Amino acid sequence: MVASLCSQGAVGRVPFGTANPYGHCCRPAVNPPADLRITDPGHLGRLRIGWALPPALKNVARCSVRFQLQYFNTYQDRWTTIRTTHRSFHAQFDLGKEVQVKVFTLLRGPCTNNSELLSPPAELVLKPSGGDIGPKIAGFSCIFHRKEFMECTWNETGDQPGPTQTSLFYWHKNMERALECPGYIFSGAERVGCSFPLDMLLEFSDFNICVNRSSSNRPLQPAYFSLQIQNLVKPSVIETLKLMAHPDGNVTVEWSPPEGRIYHRCLEFEVESLLDGIMESCITREMNCTFEAPSHSETGCFRVRSRVHMFCADKGFWSDWSLPRCLPGSISPDASALMKMLLSCVLPVAVLALLVAPLLLWTSRKTLKKRSCFPTPEKNLFTPFCSSPASSTEKLPFQLDKADV
Repeated sequence: MVASLCSQGAVGRVPFGTANPYGHCCRPAVNPPADLRITDPGHLGRLRIGWALPPALKNVARCSVRFQLQYFNTYQDRWTTIRTTHRSFHAQFDLGKEVQVKVFTLLRGPCTNNSELLSPPAELVLKPSGGDIGPKIAGFSCIFHRKEFMECTWNETGDQPGPTQTSLFYWHKNMERALECPGYIFSGAERVGCSFPLDMLLEFSDFNICVNRSSSNRPLQPAYFSLQIQNLVKPSVIETLKLMAHPDGNVTVEWSPPEGRIYHRCLEFEVESLLDGIMESCITREMNCTFEAPSHSETGCFRVRSRVHMFCADKGFWSDWSLPRCLPGSISPDASALMKMLLSCVLPVAVLALLVAPLLLWTSRKTLKKRSCFPTPEKNLFTPFCSSPASSTEKLPFQLDKADV
């Protein structure tokens, strides 16, 4: 039941800071759990850890027995500790990495003089199984659009062992078994994503995904992911935006909640303003925000975006910005950018044209003068010859009379 270190030489542990009621030479030792095992039911990383009571403790009546489970959380990169009276536990693992589990026996009661004793651990390590070690998919990401459907996409790595086929499987706790992607997203002939309709999704629970690749002759290393899809929500763009200018110069921006299934009280909003060249922002959970316009400005533009706030999800994606809404007389940021682009292109061309045009005109006039006016080869070298050579009967303009020669 409870062995003595003096008689058996077993290694026992007393928690730090607990007095040893048995003196320095002898203290009770507790056996670790028996028959530690890990079972994979095919739920893409959700494993069952089970163990049995140590045989020496089966008839213990005067002490309580508990178990301390420690497993390495491969998604959080740290050890997780659970204390329980049960003899099984389900935990989530990345099956592409080692699975490490330790289970201890905890004994406390009159049989230990009311001190809690901790046994040595029963340990189990499972190596990753699957295909050849090679490049996995890259850039895997999922977005839960408007809480209406979810899209997961990925990139194929450049180093591929010939033609490959990519498949996605998923599972959550309301499913009896893992299923394949209901609708693949293609780029040409390649699968680059998966689209999930709403009725196949489950929030506030592990949503497990395995993206498996295989070449023509062998399977390759799969990639595992465990998601909380309520943390992947991206609202739609806010369509309705209104501005109200007040007599004191302030401007109130109002908007309607974005379309979709997101409860509007779960949203927070960011409003950006550009007033007299000064950029400001406002984050609020209301659907309006008031800005103080400098010097009673009559120009200014505003835009809004939204996301799920921290009281409804741990994180989320910002929506895209709404189209800017401007006060009368303002130039919207898009129009301003277009104008700047046009000015940056047109102004240099106009300046260049102003510089080149006089030069071209001067060159043209000089060329024309050379072609049409040159000295006559006759007696008077200063007589202009302003046309093509004429016949002897044709009187040339500006021709001198013979009497003047």
